[in-house]
Amino acid sequence: MIGNGYWSNGITVRYSDGRWSASVAYYDDGFVNDTADDGTVSTEGTLHTRYFLRDGKTADALTVAIDTVKADAERLGISWNTPGIGPFVYMDGDGENGGRDVPDNWRELVDEQARRLGWERLYSQTPAE
Repeated sequence: MIGNGYWSNGITVRYSDGRWSASVAYYDDGFVNDTADDGTVSTEGTLHTRYFLRDGKTADALTVAIDTVKADAERLGISWNTPGIGPFVYMDGDGENGGRDVPDNWRELVDEQARRLGWERLYSQTPAE
């Protein structure tokens, strides 16, 4: 790892057949400066829910998926700092979900999650509060 820890610019959510999943891509501070001679090697990774979740009787699957990967990322020391922007909640493929159906109101659902977390809203047509 290059630097003192890992960072991420947000959480990506996916939708399939009425179910939600979430993931966090994270990175170290390296950028095109790897060298074998001194062992300077940049690393990255992805943390994600293992399965797609359906809404429960009392819990919203989208909220639970996001909160789970966010909490696990923070337990692993991943920070949410992208200089000057974000973090964001992203919809995989920006709603172009490989031929799978996505909810008609996916933009509002995703932006509501970002608002709930206090993060920047990526898909909203109105300024953040």
